[in-house]
Amino acid sequence: MANGDEKGKDLYAVLGLKKECTAPELRNAYKKLALRWHPDCCSASGTSEFVEEAKTKLQEIQQAYSFLSDVIKRFLYDIGAYDNDNDKNVSS
Repeated sequence: MANGDEKGKDLYAVLGLKKECTAPELRNAYKKLALRWHPDCCSASGTSEFVEEAKTKLQEIQQAYSFLSDVIKRFLYDIGAYDNDNDKNVSS
C-alpha cells in the first residue's frame, strides 16, 4: 500500500505531525507519544482493556517512527511509491 500501512492510516497523523516536519520534530513527537502510550505507564489505570489499547497504539507509533525516520523510506512514502507491507517480509 502506498499510504504506509495495512490499516490505511497516515503515518504522519499517527505521530501528530505534518509531512513537512523535520527529523528533530519527528523524534520529539515519537518520544512524547511513546511515553504517553507505554503500557507500563498506562497500567496504573487498572483496566486491562486500556493496557491492550496502549500496547496497540504504541506499536503503531513505533512502526510509524521506524518507517519515517529512515530517510529513503520516508522519501518513497512521501511520493507514494513505497509499500510498507514489503518491510514485514524482509529482515534487516
